[in-house]
Amino acid sequence: MPETLSNLGTSKVDADERENVTGQMTEILALSPNDGLLLELSNIVDGQEGIPIYAQLVGQDGDDLPLDTKVTLRWDAPHRDQPQVVSYALDNIRQYRTLSIKEQQNEDFRDRTRNELKGARLKVEDNEEVQVAVKSSEVIDWDASEVYIDENAVTVRSN
Repeated sequence: MPETLSNLGTSKVDADERENVTGQMTEILALSPNDGLLLELSNIVDGQEGIPIYAQLVGQDGDDLPLDTKVTLRWDAPHRDQPQVVSYALDNIRQYRTLSIKEQQNEDFRDRTRNELKGARLKVEDNEEVQVAVKSSEVIDWDASEVYIDENAVTVRSN
């Protein structure tokens, strides 16, 4: 069943907002399905490659994160030494700085928000997590920031 994921989580997926380390690719949001569930992200949404990720990314100084902030998706599991990068990085976050989240969700601008997986899909079990990670010179302020993953890319079901 499709469902929009956000930094607030859902009844089926826990969300953990995290503070990034400046100058390093670090997670800002970790999403993990509840016990017994499987979270699946599909790389094809509305017939095009890439997962639309909508965001407002604000730094602790009250300004948007810098334009050259990089965003990627990673997968982590207990048996791994470090998270594995599972998408190609967005090297520029202009769309998050100039468009509201509502505008980003509009089909005229949705393509600007797509983050392309390196495979056809990503399956995340209940003891694993998918992470939204950034490399930025500023630390995110979660009181002023939001992140959403398009519902058409997300399926949560029994494992």
